Amino acid sequence: MGSPGGPSHFRVALVGVGSIGQALLARTDLPQGCAFTLIDGDTVEAGNLDRQVLCREQDLGRPKTEVVSEQLAARDVAHHAVPRFLDPGNAIDLLSGHDLVVDACDDLHARYLVDRTCGALGIPLISGAVHANEGQVVLLHAPAPSLKDVFAGSPSGEQDGCDMRRVPAELIARVAEAMSSLLWAVMKGDLSEAGVLQLIAADGATHRFHTLERTS
Repeated sequence: MGSPGGPSHFRVALVGVGSIGQALLARTDLPQGCAFTLIDGDTVEAGNLDRQVLCREQDLGRPKTEVVSEQLAARDVAHHAVPRFLDPGNAIDLLSGHDLVVDACDDLHARYLVDRTCGALGIPLISGAVHANEGQVVLLHAPAPSLKDVFAGSPSGEQDGCDMRRVPAELIARVAEAMSSLLWAVMKGDLSEAGVLQLIAADGATHRFHTLERTS
């Protein structure tokens, strides 16, 4: 499904085309020359509509990759849709051959699977996530560090999954913006931001956003 692009394209695997993934793909500044592989086995639900900017009410029940594929085709963005969830049995096959992987999952187990697979394959990884009023963006495996290096210790139960309806829409957009900037940099061969964790926090009282950087 979609136009996969030619051999000269910079191949990007996007794992997760939910809120963050769609916010990234909806941006008008996507690099020319990128060919995206959209990996997600989920379908559009009513609860997705207020945070997943490429989905509409008429898309309910449809595979998210199919909906997003139509949007990208209309913009002539090279892509290929894979309506499957990434799992330990297919991760190597689905991610092999890409120049970059972008993790936009909302499931912590999937994020660590993507991280381990990119480490094994030696593929740079842009990881973006949100939880409540905070967002995190980091470039990994370029050639280091890993997700475990950046986030030491064991995650709490409340971090395993996130109700995106409780996340400010602007926070999702800002995380996507930071991921887009890293995508541009990596495509140009600039890996200088590897391991620099960007923390984006929403202040509910002032409605302002603050970005901090921490080097692992």
